[in-house]
Amino acid sequence: MQIQRLEEFQIEQGLQAQLGYLLSECFPDYPEDRSFFRQLPDFRYLAWMDQQLVAHMGVEHRIINNEEQLLRIFGIIDLCVAPAFQHQKLASRMLHLLEQLAVDHGIDFLVLVAKDHDFYTHNGFEVVDNRCRWLMIHQDQTFGITSRSLHRSLLVKATGDKQWLPGLTDFLGHIF
Repeated sequence: MQIQRLEEFQIEQGLQAQLGYLLSECFPDYPEDRSFFRQLPDFRYLAWMDQQLVAHMGVEHRIINNEEQLLRIFGIIDLCVAPAFQHQKLASRMLHLLEQLAVDHGIDFLVLVAKDHDFYTHNGFEVVDNRCRWLMIHQDQTFGITSRSLHRSLLVKATGDKQWLPGLTDFLGHIF
């Protein structure tokens, strides 16, 4: 099993097709023939078994505003493992690689949105219930700005010495 980190601009058309297939296999409502849901990530972790793409994790690097403190974060997008390769700790290995990258480069938090918390809390994430603000995107168009709670779907993991605060969290862009 090989895991690689690849910048988004390095992904060629053939790999985009493989990504689209894996994402559609893992997320039934994923847009067909696309390797991203709303926006391209900055980079991805990809796991390969021989020549077969078996796992994926997109990552956005950005600044967010958490209760008036600016935080450097890695936003985790579309973490998935092909059904035939699940329960081999691939997703946990990719999270660990991202966490180490964050620690090495002064990133304050790993952040993601998920309804199923068990896997992430087992990997050290904490469920938070902040009121959030973000840019809404619908059918490839800017739809507006919204501000509301994500109903216990926001998870964070500190990778530096800053504390996550309970107030308004502004994503300063779209939600991932």
